[in-house]
Amino acid sequence: MKNIEVLDFNDFYILVSIVNGNVVTLSSEEYKDKGYLKKQLKVNQMYKEINPIQDYEKDLFKVIYISLHTSAKCNLFCTYCFKKERDNRNLTFEESKFFIDMIVNEFPNAGKFIVDPTGSGEPLLNTEILVQIADYCKVKSNEIRKEVLPMLVTNGTLLTKEKVDILQNSGYIFGVSIDGDKKSNDAYRIDYSGKGIYKRVIRNVKNIKHKQYIGAAVTLTDKNMDLVKILKHLIKYFPTISIKPVRSKRGEGGINGDNIEEIKKSYTKLFDFLLKETLQGNLEYIGTILNGDDYFGKFILRAILNQKVSTRCDAGLGRYSLSSDGNIYACPGGIDIEELVVGTLDKGIDRNQVDKFWKILTERKYCSICFARFVCGGECIVNSYYLDKKIYSVDSVMCELKKHLYRLALLYNHMVRISKYGKTVYLSCVEKRIRFDEDIELTTTLNLTNNVYTFTELKNIKDDYPSKFEIIATQMDK
Repeated sequence: MKNIEVLDFNDFYILVSIVNGNVVTLSSEEYKDKGYLKKQLKVNQMYKEINPIQDYEKDLFKVIYISLHTSAKCNLFCTYCFKKERDNRNLTFEESKFFIDMIVNEFPNAGKFIVDPTGSGEPLLNTEILVQIADYCKVKSNEIRKEVLPMLVTNGTLLTKEKVDILQNSGYIFGVSIDGDKKSNDAYRIDYSGKGIYKRVIRNVKNIKHKQYIGAAVTLTDKNMDLVKILKHLIKYFPTISIKPVRSKRGEGGINGDNIEEIKKSYTKLFDFLLKETLQGNLEYIGTILNGDDYFGKFILRAILNQKVSTRCDAGLGRYSLSSDGNIYACPGGIDIEELVVGTLDKGIDRNQVDKFWKILTERKYCSICFARFVCGGECIVNSYYLDKKIYSVDSVMCELKKHLYRLALLYNHMVRISKYGKTVYLSCVEKRIRFDEDIELTTTLNLTNNVYTFTELKNIKDDYPSKFEIIATQMDK
């Protein structure tokens, strides 16, 4: 069948449309019945092509990410880090404030803004500016009557009780970079003396009282490929775990032709484990994966929700990163890559550069014959650059991995959907999807209160005292 990918799972088949990403599942008997098969292809619109959006439109992106490089220094020397050279130049609060204002003004119709001052170093080396930025996020939220949420990732070595209190009292949601157990983590995550930092990080995490808003940011390398082991270990300390492949040149811990089969097997093992636990009614593991920004979790969520994407990410389109050199980059992972500059602090966003990124991210011609194109969206432009200094290049090894993950995600969706836990998992995916969207109920109620509350006041009421918020919302509706 032309433009249909047929995935054979022995007693059933999953068919994926290459032209629009629609999916239909058929039993073996249904698939072999040519008349029924033809009818299902028609009913599910498997041949209806999606007309691509030709031009970039700001309103396509409802959540805008603002990255600030407030710290160029780092107290660690992780060997896979993308930042090889460091200097003493950090963004000032005034520069950060100016940039936040710039991007917010650039997207007046966005529903939510995420401000990430992680930088290219360790953000907790500069806690004073973190507090200033968080305070300004509250000011900005009240001004535009939309959420401006501060988030960051720390290496965890400086997470003393005092620093945790500062972050949580300021309203930060934060992640901790950790790559598994001691052996896995300390293979690459070391300090300048060459010592591993696992024990320090875990000690600090254990001392955090309120862990509901923290997560583990795991970098998948050639030294920590047992994903089930990582998940079982870190779930003892974190409610959210996000595992992502390292952004690195080949040979620096990254995924390559020599280890791709082992990595695929590890993800298959993770799939088997997640499916087994889910079908036994233990939803903690899949919830931990879906709760964050996990690489495999992204495919699972999109398969369950039948969610489609046109681009791999929002780099240079709805995500902007200000470096200490005054350049605005399309992605925080692309700092110092000249091809990823999308503007400057003094001149603003360069629309020609935005259009260039839009074209690169939407016209990935090599994706046109791939069945995973509508859940993958193409290659990471940083990974492409590391491949051969071209931000539009194809990394065939990563393509192989992503197609493997999508097959596993489709199978997980099918097996869970027909189980008694299907609805619960589906609703958790819906909850995850809307978490970072604009809170329409909050916005609507706020607009009806006639300035009785500020945005942050009403949001705090809704988060901490939901019954009180319901009373307020009900009164405003009358």
